[in-house]
Amino acid sequence: MMAIPDQTKARLLEAAGEEFAEKGFDSARVRSICRRAGVNLAAINYHFGDKERLYTEAVLEAHRCGSEMLPDSVFQQGEPAEQLRRHIHHFLSHVMALRGHPKWHHTLILREMLEPTSASEVLVREAIRPRFERLLGILRKVCGDADERRLHALAFSVIGQCLHYKTARAVSERLIGTEAFEALDLEYLSEHIATFCLAALGLVAPLNQAGESKQRDDLGALTALSRGHEEENGDVLDRVEDVDG
Repeated sequence: MMAIPDQTKARLLEAAGEEFAEKGFDSARVRSICRRAGVNLAAINYHFGDKERLYTEAVLEAHRCGSEMLPDSVFQQGEPAEQLRRHIHHFLSHVMALRGHPKWHHTLILREMLEPTSASEVLVREAIRPRFERLLGILRKVCGDADERRLHALAFSVIGQCLHYKTARAVSERLIGTEAFEALDLEYLSEHIATFCLAALGLVAPLNQAGESKQRDDLGALTALSRGHEEENGDVLDRVEDVDG
């Protein structure tokens, strides 16, 4: 049975991703890609034009990881601090999506980062820059007096914390074990990174040893102290009433 065009294109993309991830752009062979995909050589020209365009599409597919770019309006709701939390959660969800995707996605992206090709220009323009500009916009609201150099450093600090869980996964698992690493799930990490960043910027209270904002502990302590004063005052009033009685 002959494969329909969309299926053929998808198989080519998958086969190309595996080939490029294993060998890099220069060493990968078109014949090998077609053999993996089970299609003839003409299929690449028909669907992608040439090897370079096929490589670029494979890199873009690896970066997408099945996730969609959300409109900016989604991140413009709420206070700037909340917008930053939302951005970090979404970006980290994209980063951690690799855990359930083919190994070649991760390998190909890392290869492209270490040995950039012309595909990097397309990747930055179509996928990375829009997210980066959105993060800069949020940080401008969070730190109104920051100059461009500081904003760039802040943005890369946020990005670096998120990307660690993709780029250093293998080493991290060896350091703490797979079970402990898997316990660092999306909700926990997105809250941790957001609170860590906001605390560093002085927008929330410093973190305590448990990794939570001290503001929460202070609030609990004040509540307990208030209750203690109320109980103490109540005891005094009871003693006064006993004396008067």
